[in-house]
Amino acid sequence: MSAEPAGKGELRLCARLGLEGAEAEALLAAMRAGVSSRGAVVLTARAPLDYVPPFPCAELAAPWLPPRVYVPKAGVKPTAHEDYARGLYYSLDLSSCWESACLAVVPPPASSLDMCAAPGGKTMLMAARFGAENHTANEVHPGRRGILRQNLEQCGMPQVRVTGNRPDQWARSGETFDLLLVDAPCSGQSLLCKGIKNPGCLGSGMVNGNAKRQKGIMLSAVQCVNPGGHIVYTTCTYDPEENEKVMAYILKRVPGWEAVEVPLLAPFRSRLADFPAYRLLPAHGFGAGGFCCLLRKI
Repeated sequence: MSAEPAGKGELRLCARLGLEGAEAEALLAAMRAGVSSRGAVVLTARAPLDYVPPFPCAELAAPWLPPRVYVPKAGVKPTAHEDYARGLYYSLDLSSCWESACLAVVPPPASSLDMCAAPGGKTMLMAARFGAENHTANEVHPGRRGILRQNLEQCGMPQVRVTGNRPDQWARSGETFDLLLVDAPCSGQSLLCKGIKNPGCLGSGMVNGNAKRQKGIMLSAVQCVNPGGHIVYTTCTYDPEENEKVMAYILKRVPGWEAVEVPLLAPFRSRLADFPAYRLLPAHGFGAGGFCCLLRKI
């Protein structure tokens, strides 16, 4: 039985990504199959240094894998174990762990802000590498902020300050940080490769609307960083309008910023930008995919 022909949105996405032939077919097949999701766990502050998860884990040929991160073997449900309820580890998507590899070239920050923090995965990954002292986890939406707070408490991170400011409020506050995490709201095209319906995510209206919002968030974020500090920009979508083009806009619009090379992610470097930026696709085998770019304030 032959596969269904690709729709206009899928073909437009492949064209924007510069994918042809086998590369395009691989992405189209992943969106149709919806089985690219791959989980991981990151150990929390509650887990002893010698702790090992109580389930079989895969051995990955992935030099970028962050510290204290394990990848359960297929069929394992980490959330079904008692240690999950005890807060010894936090369950998240492997693609999120890939994005946090940007932190490998960031000096330990004296202060940090996760601007779009719920449900808490990026904060957990940051804390696994640097600790959680002087870290702020921010979430505008009250319901999601409650989930964020609950996850932080469960995982033994009561010292994390939880806030609910909009990006523009942070910009006006005058408070600055050495490190910002901006996991920007996006069209979420990678959800299709997880088998999750996401109507409209391939349409120009949703993509362009998100790109406009992301530029606004980043224009606020750059005002909250100390000299020499960093912003890690990430999304869980593929379209360059929400990724490379947002970064290019900021680098052109705001003086005194540069994109930083992440050597561990060199195999994933985007072909669509003349600065360091990185894209994960389902064909890489590390989950449904995403995008990341590390910026430094000169």
